[in-house]
Amino acid sequence: MTVLYHNPRCSKSRTAAALCEASDIDVDIHLYLVNPLSKEVLHDVLSRLDGPISAAIRSKDLKFKEVDSSSLDPESLDSVVEFLSIHGHLMERPLLDTGFVSVIGRPLEHLEAHL
Repeated sequence: MTVLYHNPRCSKSRTAAALCEASDIDVDIHLYLVNPLSKEVLHDVLSRLDGPISAAIRSKDLKFKEVDSSSLDPESLDSVVEFLSIHGHLMERPLLDTGFVSVIGRPLEHLEAHL
């Protein structure tokens, strides 16, 4: 099943959710801030990420500067999974996982190719 990891407070994520609802594909909308992802699910989803693993972290977010990222290696899957399991609010969104590939919807056209 295809899953959209969604934050309804994000305009890009809301647009992605609308695209998913308008598509012919059955997409599960997962509110990851309400129901955080386990390390296992994070690892599974991010291991399929189309692009650099560092793109999964909102490193330009002001909240990123407020957390301890000294042990984060943004090029290491395990390190990013560990970081996001603690700081899930810093996961880039929207994130679509088809089960074969995970894509970040920035720009949204990245998602459209998989819907």
